[in-house]
Amino acid sequence: MNIVDETIYNLLNHLPKCSSSQSSHSKHYYRSIFASNVLQNFNKEKYSHRTMGLATVSKPDPTHPLRRRQNYTELPKVIPLIRSHRMPPIPRLNKQNDRNKLEKPSKNFIEYNIDQMKNSLPICPRRYVVLDRKGNKFLIDGSGLQKDFIYKKNYGKIPRYLEARKIYDEPSNSNFTDNSIILIPPEERLCLINNLKNRYEDTFAEYQRLPLRLETASIIMKKKDLTNELDSIERDLDFLEKHQKIFIDNNYSDINNS
Repeated sequence: MNIVDETIYNLLNHLPKCSSSQSSHSKHYYRSIFASNVLQNFNKEKYSHRTMGLATVSKPDPTHPLRRRQNYTELPKVIPLIRSHRMPPIPRLNKQNDRNKLEKPSKNFIEYNIDQMKNSLPICPRRYVVLDRKGNKFLIDGSGLQKDFIYKKNYGKIPRYLEARKIYDEPSNSNFTDNSIILIPPEERLCLINNLKNRYEDTFAEYQRLPLRLETASIIMKKKDLTNELDSIERDLDFLEKHQKIFIDNNYSDINNS
């Protein structure tokens, strides 16, 4: 025994060699015993050439060679559709009916064009402003660059609403013929404004003392009255603060009591 044959690998348990057709895990591979029956039933109803059948093409006979146009199939002739009846022809215009119609008045287009040219205004060319050297431009009219407003009829005049306001504010231009109306002096006007403000504060304080839950009818009516009173006081204050000049009747003397 050679020294080379004595190796440590000889002490290991060697597995038996498997054939090439079987895999290493063939003993663990499951195969049903009904596999052959399933395959047989699967191919049981399959037939070759069952739908169309075998080709029934006769082989050419070598003793009878192929002739000219032997396999040519003639198509059926196309029969044109012939109508059993024809459509009636289009009736011609009756000349007698045309004569009975009223003749349209002839229009002289030459005279019409001459009148149009005489009455038309000359076309003014549209004026543009070129922005850059590439030719981008826009119209001057309506751009604000030209002072067109100086040519208007009402240029430099006072508007009508300002003239009416001026006439309304001037007491000397009033149309009153008698002394039944007098102007309230500014001191009395300021006194009226202060009295209304104090009254508004007292009413608003009373409104804030109302309960949050309005359960009885009297409290609901009281809240409604206070709200209406506050609205009327606000309207009076706005009127007195907006108008500087207020005219009243001359017979009304109890101004401070209001």
